[in-house]
Amino acid sequence: MRTARALVQRGMAAGAVALACAATARAEEPETAGPARDAGAEEPAKPPRPPLPPAPPPTRLPWGRHIEIGADAALVSWLGTRDDAGRLSRARLEPAIGLGIHARWEIVEHLRFSAFVVLARHEVAMQQGALGQPGAITAEPREDGAPGARALALGARLAPTLPLGERARSWISVGVGYDRFDFDRMRVSDPGGEFTIRERGGSYVAIPLGLGVSFDLIRNWLTIELESSGAFLLGRGGDATREAQAIDGLGRRRTIGGLPQARGSFIHTLGLSLVL
Repeated sequence: MRTARALVQRGMAAGAVALACAATARAEEPETAGPARDAGAEEPAKPPRPPLPPAPPPTRLPWGRHIEIGADAALVSWLGTRDDAGRLSRARLEPAIGLGIHARWEIVEHLRFSAFVVLARHEVAMQQGALGQPGAITAEPREDGAPGARALALGARLAPTLPLGERARSWISVGVGYDRFDFDRMRVSDPGGEFTIRERGGSYVAIPLGLGVSFDLIRNWLTIELESSGAFLLGRGGDATREAQAIDGLGRRRTIGGLPQARGSFIHTLGLSLVL
């Protein structure tokens, strides 16, 4: 009995060893290679790559006239004949050529906002007896020249705009501004000797109204324009239109009359604008 049991155990052990050896041998066997490829045989041609689809046409963004910046030559005239006390003045501001700059922005279609600055230097014409003085009044230090005044006009306007074809436009404008005058030092020459009238100035609030037209010299790039505006001047600041005092060559106190108070203005400009 013991002998039979021992034989069975030996047989099972031998079978286990045989199975283990078979598994090891199978794992070490190389994979079955596929059919050998002929070294001289050519690979089959691949189908040609299909052509690329045509590129879509470039999208052109719509162009718009948004901002214009330019410079102007201006003809400036001021209206006014009486001083602050209502007395007729014998001094007048002569018309003058000035320079200006402007910028415009299209807020919405057919409505633009503009800002402007105009500078001019005027000659002050003095008639006999101007400023209440019997002697001649000239510029200082020039004794033979007329006195001068520097004028500044700046402001902002709204301008409804009407296109006139593809290149031309016209508009009307209304706005608000600030005007400033600075009169140079003056010299009075009379039998009592020479003496000096010191510098004086004045400022106003302006309500400008205007008309304008423009034309594109280079389409969408460069514009020439002509604009005319008139302004009502309101309020007053400074001492130019009031009486002043001075000491003459004999040491006496003199009363100096006021310069004319500006009541209105006309500014005509011819300019070029760069369209951005």
